[in-house]
Amino acid sequence: MRKTIMIIVLCGLVLTHLTGCSPKPEGQDPAKMKVELASEPAAVQAGQKVKLIATISGLAKGEEAGVQFDIRKSDNTMLPDTKEASPSGNGQYSVDKVFDKPGAYSIYIHVYQGDLHITKKKELQVS
Repeated sequence: MRKTIMIIVLCGLVLTHLTGCSPKPEGQDPAKMKVELASEPAAVQAGQKVKLIATISGLAKGEEAGVQFDIRKSDNTMLPDTKEASPSGNGQYSVDKVFDKPGAYSIYIHVYQGDLHITKKKELQVS
């Protein structure tokens, strides 16, 4: 009986040791992912259609990501407008938007890739 208990304890210790030493898969470091926001035209005017372009770099996986633009007035006087972005290639994703009013806007760019969700905030001035 004592020998059986010792074998069980020894097996448990070996399994614990092997589990602790197994390599951990590397995930995405959010600090390494960079997002640049541009607009066409560069000077955004209220009432005119503009294309917002996010250029994403530094993703650990090379596959395409799902991207959403969450557009808000910086002073929180309007509800957020969430738009699904279309991939344009070379890490670029874009949406079309008409801003009703001039002012400062906060653009939250949500990046989804598998279980990963990273959000980056950018500012945009509309005149």
